[in-house]
Amino acid sequence: MKAFWRNAALLAVSLLPFSSANAVALQAKQYGDFDRYVLALSWQTGFCQSQHDRNRNERDECRLQTETTNKADFLTVHGLWPGLPKSVAAHGVDERRWMRFGCATRPIPNLPEARASRMCSSPETGLSLETAAKLSEVMPGAGGRSCLERYEYAKHGACFGFDPDAYFGTMVRLNQEIKESEAGKFLADNYGKTVSRRDFDAAFAKSWGKRT
Repeated sequence: MKAFWRNAALLAVSLLPFSSANAVALQAKQYGDFDRYVLALSWQTGFCQSQHDRNRNERDECRLQTETTNKADFLTVHGLWPGLPKSVAAHGVDERRWMRFGCATRPIPNLPEARASRMCSSPETGLSLETAAKLSEVMPGAGGRSCLERYEYAKHGACFGFDPDAYFGTMVRLNQEIKESEAGKFLADNYGKTVSRRDFDAAFAKSWGKRT
């Protein structure tokens, strides 16, 4: 596992593909020849503050945000991104283009492009009510007028043929594992404080080793 901040509010965690030992195995039906996932997590209060600072319209999940006793709960899910499949790279696609376009990358997979400015125009995911309820607790932008889960599945999941419940269920599980880890405790204990990158990295190393 490798963790790195992409910006002030988004934490990206690089993971090896998951084994079939998971409660619900996440299996790609096509383009399965990739070597990692990136679990994108948001620090929700930081995300909402960044929206405010840039004078963007306040999203419902920010307007309705409330305080919580366990500050680790502010560590929320943004998405789960498979790495560049070898079969796609063979068509001249590099990592930068893959991360920008995902399933809309040309010449393959070449699905309709999911646009962040029109997330609710992406197709519905077909999530079960049970999984949707669990997801809403850790992905504040899911459903409603934000439709983050539609956008994420259209861009990063649809072309792999992932079962939606397995795909989003994996996000829920991994988010909980990180919250309960030393890294999650570190984030909760230092809520509202300034910490060094060294101390942050050390907290992740306690949970997953020095290679994080």
